[in-house]
Amino acid sequence: MKRLFSVMLLTLSWALMWADSPLTSTHFAESYNDHPMVQLAQELSDDSDTEIPVSMLNFLADEKSPVDVRLAVINAIGWNFNGKTSGQQLRDYLSSRYKAKSVGKLAKKLDAGTLAVYAYALAMSNYFEVADAQNLAHKAVKKNNSKSFSVAFIASLIDAQVYLDSDWGQVYKVVYNVLHDGSLHLDMRQAAIDKVMEYIGGYKEY
Repeated sequence: MKRLFSVMLLTLSWALMWADSPLTSTHFAESYNDHPMVQLAQELSDDSDTEIPVSMLNFLADEKSPVDVRLAVINAIGWNFNGKTSGQQLRDYLSSRYKAKSVGKLAKKLDAGTLAVYAYALAMSNYFEVADAQNLAHKAVKKNNSKSFSVAFIASLIDAQVYLDSDWGQVYKVVYNVLHDGSLHLDMRQAAIDKVMEYIGGYKEY
């Protein structure tokens, strides 16, 4: 009985650690609450079984839509495990739109911003397993010819999620390095960045 209790306690501690994480605890969407699409996403987050409207999927897939706002939409939808996740819905929509029969082929066709949005949606859909999302995010960074801060910043958050269970110092460093990369074009609201750093800053001491 004592051993069973210990195992249950460790499992609970592990679950709580992941629930409080770079992906799940950085609620920067509130800095974009003035945008109608983010407002709609906030409504969707209250019902995990709701399908993402085609209008929103089109917005997320449109490379002309500001990438920071698209990322805020994904952040607003949040994470859940009921029904079809945002990552699955966006993948299916993008695959159909770009006629891609595999994720690899889809990644080649997407611009950096849209690929970063998809990677983030995939990571948020299952923040326990983000290896695939991390791989896609790194591909987005390689494609990031416009030097978008938003693309690099969201990739660093996914990296930080990976480091959460191995090196808390790196959780801070990977995000900090992007934050202070002067070569990047700042295309995210400062209030959103500050919101992320409120949480990430807690790992600075490590």
